[in-house]
Amino acid sequence: MRRSCPKVIIENFFEPCLLFLLLQKPSYGYEIKANLDQKCGCQANIGNLYRCLARLEKAGHITKQNTLGQKGPERIVYRITATGRALLAEWMAELETEAGKINKLIINYKNTHENH
Repeated sequence: MRRSCPKVIIENFFEPCLLFLLLQKPSYGYEIKANLDQKCGCQANIGNLYRCLARLEKAGHITKQNTLGQKGPERIVYRITATGRALLAEWMAELETEAGKINKLIINYKNTHENH
């Protein structure tokens, strides 16, 4: 049992976030990392980010391609695939279901807490 829960951590939550960002546009790792917090409210260290990208690529949900940077070194650009789009749709359906459960708990807690 945890002694404190300053943040609720949903395991693998940033996987659908990565797929969502790549659905918006092909991108490279550091750009994805910068957009995680801004567009998804999610943070990840760069090592975990690249491990997740590697898992998604191995499963066929994304592809990667080396490209020359305009002002810098070669970059790896990631793109979502059709199976990645399907997985993202599944994630969204499941997250919507879970969000309903989480909201119900929060509402019931607040109603109980405010009445006592």
